[in-house]
Amino acid sequence: MIPRVLLVLCVAAAAVPAPAADFPDVPVPKGARGERVSDHMRYNGLDMRASRYAIDQPVDKVRAFYLRQWKDKVADTALDGGGSVLGYMDRGRHYVTVALRPAGRGTEATIGVMRLPLEDVAPDAVGKGFARLPRTEVAEDIVYLDTPRQVRTLSMGNAHSPFQNERFYTRTLGAQGYAREPGDACQASSQVCQVRYTRDRERITVTAMRQEQGTAIVAVIE
Repeated sequence: MIPRVLLVLCVAAAAVPAPAADFPDVPVPKGARGERVSDHMRYNGLDMRASRYAIDQPVDKVRAFYLRQWKDKVADTALDGGGSVLGYMDRGRHYVTVALRPAGRGTEATIGVMRLPLEDVAPDAVGKGFARLPRTEVAEDIVYLDTPRQVRTLSMGNAHSPFQNERFYTRTLGAQGYAREPGDACQASSQVCQVRYTRDRERITVTAMRQEQGTAIVAVIE
């Protein structure tokens, strides 16, 4: 029901240094051209860092680079289409994943470094504090801690229509003092409804998109 939201599409502001993130460096092959997606974000209650790079080498060669680096401590999982996901536990405190996918004659890689929690994440931590219609599933709850406004993005899904979701958030956020900005009207037949709500300097943008099964909702809180 819920399409996976690419992390890079969620970055909504310029990054600033994160306080005391202390993530380990992850090796990359020579010739890689990359960028940081987020220096410090909280993904479904877990602290992590994300980056990506492209390189003019096939997946097998890049994969071999990491197998040499991490030897028998690496978990190697094949992906459909010729890709691979490599996992590595760094000193028992962080878990590193490198997802490799073919891109023409080269490879695109996405690196995630997740800090393992000292305690279990509370079951209600994902989506906490953001109102939702009944039987709404929260797939992703991301807070970008390295942005000035600490932007939060939620990816959700339910069986209600885009119009029903828009009506719910207009009522609920209106009761919290948010004003609905003028924009395209959302109709009962609408396939996509996107609305921005503002309260002083705060902004919430909710996009509801009809899918084959149910509706996908993305909320960006700034």
